[in-house]
Amino acid sequence: MAATVPSLKIAVLHYQPSGEPMDPVVGHIVEALKELGHETVTVSVHDRVFDLLQAIEQAQADLVFNVCETFADDYRLEVNVAALMEMARIRFTGSGTAGLLLAQDKILTKQLLGYHEVLTPNFATFDGETFETNGRMKFPLIVKPARSDASLGIGRHSVVSDWEDLTRRVREIRKEFSDQALAEEFIEGREVYVGVIGTSTRPEILPIVELDWGDWKKGEPKVSDRGVKFGPDVPGSPRLKMAKELSADLQARVERSELLAYKALKINDYARVDFRISEETGEAFVLEVNPNPYLEKQSELAMAAKERGLSYTQLIGRIVDSSATRQGLKVTKHPEPSAPPVVKG
Repeated sequence: MAATVPSLKIAVLHYQPSGEPMDPVVGHIVEALKELGHETVTVSVHDRVFDLLQAIEQAQADLVFNVCETFADDYRLEVNVAALMEMARIRFTGSGTAGLLLAQDKILTKQLLGYHEVLTPNFATFDGETFETNGRMKFPLIVKPARSDASLGIGRHSVVSDWEDLTRRVREIRKEFSDQALAEEFIEGREVYVGVIGTSTRPEILPIVELDWGDWKKGEPKVSDRGVKFGPDVPGSPRLKMAKELSADLQARVERSELLAYKALKINDYARVDFRISEETGEAFVLEVNPNPYLEKQSELAMAAKERGLSYTQLIGRIVDSSATRQGLKVTKHPEPSAPPVVKG
């Protein structure tokens, strides 16, 4: 039996700087919601708190589909947008303040996952005056801002091979981002992405997606930077594919780590966890937990859903169903042929 939300009025909340085109993902979500029978309205925000709350109030929506990942040109304020809606008792999809805050801080994420015995690369943190290490580390290391999104501050230059390069990169991050720097052991190996949808009590793990590095230059460290994620799709460029030839044991370990991260970081409705599978040890290390992964039609999550047999519209419907169930909106039950299996943690 599957939970299906009756027709609702849903506001799609998104970030919209003045003079810039609307992100295509907003149109994709609106189209899917309409196909599901919901009434939709878009709510765009930029840098005024009053405008944000007023626009949501005027929308008179039953539910806000939240894809607002930035506020006032600062990606770190996505947490504040969720906090405002929580204080105003507005129902919205996706993770709340706790989940967004825990996942946004990569150091806190690693510490929490370590407590739950989820493998992450050994690391050190630098706050500008002191540094702390967690586990024995060896070069090469990859250095990144402690709080970042969409690979900001990450590139091939982030991989360092000695203390001089490490110190230089830490100083650059401190200057550019005014943030702590996080240095991790650089894991050579396969990079895979694992999506999950549903409530924390009934999460469903989606098929595993892998990054095919294409004609990557030999000897260059494989870093999934903004060029890899958002660059043009040309022959030989990195691209996504469904992961093959994963042993049953490895897949089970990856899925276990995924579920533990989903629950430990208090994530709601959907997420994507990024892993590196070490070519040296075969272990799967969590690199990052994304509580609000990009939802456009060609994204990792949509690709995994399609492999499971879910259309893009059905994926968006599952997210709405999860949010509605979690927040007590009325749902109806009906049989669903060949329903995908639910993986329980």
